[in-house]
Amino acid sequence: MRKKFSFFITTIFLLSTSLILGSCNNDGKSIDGKTIITFWHTHNDQETNTLKEIVDDYEKLHTNIKVELQQIPFSDAENKYKTVAQAKDAPDIFRAEISWTAEFASLGYLMALDMYMTDEYRKQFLSAPLKYNYYDNHYWGVPQVTDCLVLLYNKKIFKDANLEVPKTSDELVSTGKKLTDISKNKYAFFYRGDPYWFLPFLWSFGGGMVDDNKKILINNEDSVKALQYLIDLRIKDKIIPEVVDFANDYDNQQTGFKTGKYAMIINGPWSTSDILGGEEFKNPSNLGITRIPAGPKGFASPIGGHNYVIANNSKHLQESWDLINFLTKPENQAKFALRNNLLPTRLATYELPEVKKNHIIGDFKYVLEAANNRPVIPEGGALFVDLKQPYQAALLGEKSTKNALDEVANSWQKLFSK
Repeated sequence: MRKKFSFFITTIFLLSTSLILGSCNNDGKSIDGKTIITFWHTHNDQETNTLKEIVDDYEKLHTNIKVELQQIPFSDAENKYKTVAQAKDAPDIFRAEISWTAEFASLGYLMALDMYMTDEYRKQFLSAPLKYNYYDNHYWGVPQVTDCLVLLYNKKIFKDANLEVPKTSDELVSTGKKLTDISKNKYAFFYRGDPYWFLPFLWSFGGGMVDDNKKILINNEDSVKALQYLIDLRIKDKIIPEVVDFANDYDNQQTGFKTGKYAMIINGPWSTSDILGGEEFKNPSNLGITRIPAGPKGFASPIGGHNYVIANNSKHLQESWDLINFLTKPENQAKFALRNNLLPTRLATYELPEVKKNHIIGDFKYVLEAANNRPVIPEGGALFVDLKQPYQAALLGEKSTKNALDEVANSWQKLFSK
């Protein structure tokens, strides 16, 4: 029985792998003679509709091109791309999360785009998201969208309480105590256990992850203080719920904010479409967007986003570049901005009249202007894997802050020594 089961699993694995590999494999021509551009993306369903419309427009202008879009779940995308790239059968274009770009480049999966990324062309983009495409003295991608974490708040709750939105970490505590009523299950703040959400506080207290030279900062004195501050919000200050559910905290955060249970949360632009569907935000102007309260060293927020990259095995470099250039035109970035609240990377997009009128895009841009780049290193994504368990254990009180962050530092030291 065990042998039969093993054979079944092996067969399924081989079939799955062949489907993944076969999905990208083409000789560049379809039956009707059109050049085929394969394109993997990680957009959600609503964003995919916007992408399809833009691609349809491109195909109408370029009747010799057929774009084959494939939607890949974000959670699977990195490993699936590595599988096909190792087999030299990756799609021509891939929408890569920023931390993947340097990693893929270091592994030889990507085509360098220096011939296209001229000084004049680069000046058309926001400098921060552009930096994530530069690694080892080459440009490997084009910034498609950018993002940052912000403080989202319910304006009505603050107005009814006659309170100002906190601008500092101390004010977050003092204001939070006035807004929290545990007997009514109402809390000033909700804070997620995902380690990416740690970065604004980590940096604003003077700590860090690693620098560009891979010097480890995660367990220095200021990093420990930042983690202790977050622990105190729940245990000592009691302005966030006592019960912790890391597995479901994203959905719990969204639901609680939309129903008025939480006055403030931290999230990015991708969350706003969902939030505006909530009962508390039937009037979109009730959604407040501002910078996360500053710590002793000032305001901080991580800059994220996605880049378009071209596979090293692509036989259609010029055609792929032309499509990427079309997708990132200001008028096309505006479609993603206005329909899906995704932040543009091209400067001219923010000057379009319809984009200027959108308060969500404008408010996020205000935060983005002072946000922070993460180190552009191949191990950038892997850092969060090693950080997650010890960090969450410290939040739960299962490990001391210093011991937890020392454990992370040791794991990162091993990672960098490979």
